[in-house]
Amino acid sequence: MERAKILIIDDDPVCSGVLLAMLGDDYQVTTANSGSGGIDILNSMLPDLILLDITMPEVNGYQVLRFLKADSSRANIPVVVISTLVDSSDRDFALKLGANDYVNKPIMPDVIQKMVDQYLPY
Repeated sequence: MERAKILIIDDDPVCSGVLLAMLGDDYQVTTANSGSGGIDILNSMLPDLILLDITMPEVNGYQVLRFLKADSSRANIPVVVISTLVDSSDRDFALKLGANDYVNKPIMPDVIQKMVDQYLPY
């Protein structure tokens, strides 16, 4: 059975590293250290789940969400935002743009695993 594909888009190498360490044994994990890098990857692969930071330079997570939802081939990929932004307006805006869920940093492994289990088809 093919492992589910997760794309992590986060400019924080510590966060990406923790997520990769948590998920890399069970899933096929690809990382991008910028929003534009994430978009480049999305042009060549369709992941089963995206873990997305919001606060990144140049292309932020909101722009990545807009890119995803504008294309019918990518619009249904579940997106969990993992962000340092704690204001409810940031959460509401991400959900309005099409994110499926919103989790605040710092990363809590049990919360992340629950999200992955909830949104992955296998």
